[in-house]
Amino acid sequence: MTIIELRAKIAGGCLSLCGKLPLGWLYGIGGAVSWAMKRINYRKGVIYTNIARAFPEKDYRWVEDVADRYYARIGELAAEAIWFGGCAGNGNKLRRQKVYEYVNPEVLLEIQEKTGVMAMKSHCGNWELFGGIYSYVDSEDFKARLPMDRVFVAYRPMRNKVSDIVFYENRRAPLPDYAGQISDSRLMRHAVSNRTQRPVYILNADQYPYQAGHYVGDFLNQPTWGMLGGFALAVKLGFAVLYMREERAGRGRYRLTFEIITENAKGQDPEELMRRYYALLEEDIRKDPVNWLWSHKRWRK
Repeated sequence: MTIIELRAKIAGGCLSLCGKLPLGWLYGIGGAVSWAMKRINYRKGVIYTNIARAFPEKDYRWVEDVADRYYARIGELAAEAIWFGGCAGNGNKLRRQKVYEYVNPEVLLEIQEKTGVMAMKSHCGNWELFGGIYSYVDSEDFKARLPMDRVFVAYRPMRNKVSDIVFYENRRAPLPDYAGQISDSRLMRHAVSNRTQRPVYILNADQYPYQAGHYVGDFLNQPTWGMLGGFALAVKLGFAVLYMREERAGRGRYRLTFEIITENAKGQDPEELMRRYYALLEEDIRKDPVNWLWSHKRWRK
């Protein structure tokens, strides 16, 4: 065992132990952490600037109120992620909590019976909980029609090797045998190799593109560049493209709705598909501004 693996094992064990605490207790701890983050002005410039530029029609009090509630959300997101890691091998615990409720799973089921799917999500809801996406449905029909080994969640590896190992394991804790987490660098090769199996890929599509990006247009009142990879791959393979809407249904509870962008992307313009995704995402953010990740540097300027 390497030093990195040993450190990851220790850190992961501590995280898993904390995850055994009741979710209400973790929310209390998360609230204290949120208070401290606000006191030390954690990414204050990024948060306030992002919100103010996205909503130029709003006054400072409104921006400050959204920022205050967003700081509280940071603690909630962390609490939920830690609690999630404490659900090792216990998908029933997630279903009882109703962490994610599928509003219209039939949309996904019907499309994936015809072709592969690129399901585009965002930094709404709690993206750290998607390694357990197969645990949220208590339906034998769903599982029979869409087996777990055809559902894949793409992720971007962290630069810190210890954190990368810890969070990789934390994200699949309720399903320890789940091997469906795929590094985004492996996505193209994996999709091409498995195209005939009608796989379902779940991707975060709203990150800042570290390499050459493609112009989206104005997103939240700002010129924006996006990642085209998932959309271009859907066009190449003739996959469907879905938008995954993640709404807050209460503390620690989210609703997941599938909206069809296209049932078959073959021959279509991937940039247009990407712009339709961003239009849907902006609509959701404007409905519930606190539900998005304002503390990341989405616009590098």
